[in-house]
This record gives sequence, C-alpha cells and structure tokens, in this order.
Amino acid sequence: MGFMEENRKERLKFVDLWSKYVLTHSDREWSRQQNVIINSCLRGARMTRKEYLDMKKAGSSKQ
Repeated sequence: MGFMEENRKERLKFVDLWSKYVLTHSDREWSRQQNVIINSCLRGARMTRKEYLDMKKAGSSKQ
C-alpha cells in the first residue's frame, strides 16, 4: 500500500474516531478540549485571541 492510500485510511480512521467521541461526550467537554488545542496553537503562533478572531472574521467575510 502506498503512502497516499495509507494516509487516506489514517485520516478516515481519525474522522471516525472523532465523530464517535463527539457523539458520546458533552459539547462542553469536547469544546473545552478543543479550546486547549486552539490556545496552544495561538501561543505557538504568538497570536492573541482577538487577533485570531479578527483574522477568522476577515476570512469568512471573503466567502
């Protein structure tokens, strides 16, 4: 099996795992966990929450 096929299978496996998790845990619980990941990414990017939300708002207004 080639790299692309293996990568595709891994991504589908993750989507399946995540969808099951979201369905079996409260919105509050998984949202809190996503917040930890997002905040970590923002710190790594040296971006404030406000800068991130402004960037996201600007991106959505282009669609």
